[in-house]
Amino acid sequence: MNPAPRVSVIVPTRNGAATLPPLLAALGREGSGLEIVAIDSDSTDATRELLVGAGAQVLDLGGERFGHGSARNRAAAAASGEILLFLTQDVEPVGDGWLAPLVAAFDEPVVAGAFGRQVPRGASPEEAFLAGVNYSGEPRRLTARDLDRRFGPGATFFSSAFGAVRRAVWVRQPFPDIVMSEDQAWGMAALRAGHEIRYVPEAAVYHGHRFPLARVFRRNFDSGSSLAELGVAGGAWTRGLGHLARELSWIAAEHGVGAVPHAIIYEAVRMLAFQCGRLERRMPRAWARRLGEAPRG
Repeated sequence: MNPAPRVSVIVPTRNGAATLPPLLAALGREGSGLEIVAIDSDSTDATRELLVGAGAQVLDLGGERFGHGSARNRAAAAASGEILLFLTQDVEPVGDGWLAPLVAAFDEPVVAGAFGRQVPRGASPEEAFLAGVNYSGEPRRLTARDLDRRFGPGATFFSSAFGAVRRAVWVRQPFPDIVMSEDQAWGMAALRAGHEIRYVPEAAVYHGHRFPLARVFRRNFDSGSSLAELGVAGGAWTRGLGHLARELSWIAAEHGVGAVPHAIIYEAVRMLAFQCGRLERRMPRAWARRLGEAPRG
């Protein structure tokens, strides 16, 4: 019988053939000790073939509704590693040696999770600025005291786009099945239970977004809904305006003043969507299904 791997890689997928090859190649360079478990949402491209070719176990939602938390939980339940590394299908590790610093964080028994830096290659200026705030070059040691800080840009508790969880903790505390921000909910619960989380910038992946405004609205509607459910959406106007001032200054310096008007429109859409999302529970369910991106029951 083969011994259980120390690290199991969990990847939710849907039509990821365009972005999976560099991720799978990077995982392959880490050696044969990694177990890969993917959970696929009815892909119609070569996603499954790529995963099987990389030696991954591929699960299928089988027509069930996709949920950010529930899909990851199902894949994690099928994995056997001591450490569960969650990655999205569109990340690409930066160079080699990216995994060891993240795994090393678990040498401390108090650590329940660790997440790495996301370098916004190919991102729009607005998303690049936000990524730089959320994923700086400075390591962080998160404890229960961090729950007293106001949540917002720069106060990320965890990331399931590139983050690892101690399996023994996940068994007791799986991801909640909420619309979005299941990673923030998990991080808050882990800290509240007395565990610690590490941000390890030495472990880095490329992960950038360039969204059309319609998708900016839908994603941030879901964000506002989820963070309101978690009780951390308060004070968004004050923090948002401060973030906007810093962002516009950075964009003008990095991309020229001609990029500022688009940034203003982009952030206005983001803030409007977030505030609408906070009110989801007061609106008809059909409206929320139309305004949000994540599936709803």
